[in-house]
Amino acid sequence: MLLALSAACGAQTQTGSAPPPSASDLPSETTSPSEPELPGEGAKLVTKVDAAKLPEGYPRKVWTEGDGSRLGVTAQEGGCSRASVEIGEQSTDKVVLTLVETSPATEQMCTMDIRYPVFTVNLNAPLAQRPVILDYQQRKV
Repeated sequence: MLLALSAACGAQTQTGSAPPPSASDLPSETTSPSEPELPGEGAKLVTKVDAAKLPEGYPRKVWTEGDGSRLGVTAQEGGCSRASVEIGEQSTDKVVLTLVETSPATEQMCTMDIRYPVFTVNLNAPLAQRPVILDYQQRKV
């Protein structure tokens, strides 16, 4: 009898179940992993970026918006630190952005989280073919 029950359980089929979804029914990604998502309409990824001075693991995404006179960058902050961006230099040869991480001068309890704020700065002229050099500074206040 036990053998008959176990055989009957194995032979059960679901009635009224939907067929498995086809590839066209599955959600598709709007960007491929090689194309990072950029904020803003018409944003274009900057490919000439020198990020050698950034700490390992720090974001390195830079983009232009509009006519190229607005430059966007992703920074990193965490716990009690706050990120900001300063334009270090704008010449006909390059644009230098300094990513600043400011922390309290006195030790205090801080959360153990990492955030990636997005900043934009206005350039004097469109970036065009100029490279962007990312500098990094830690400051205590």
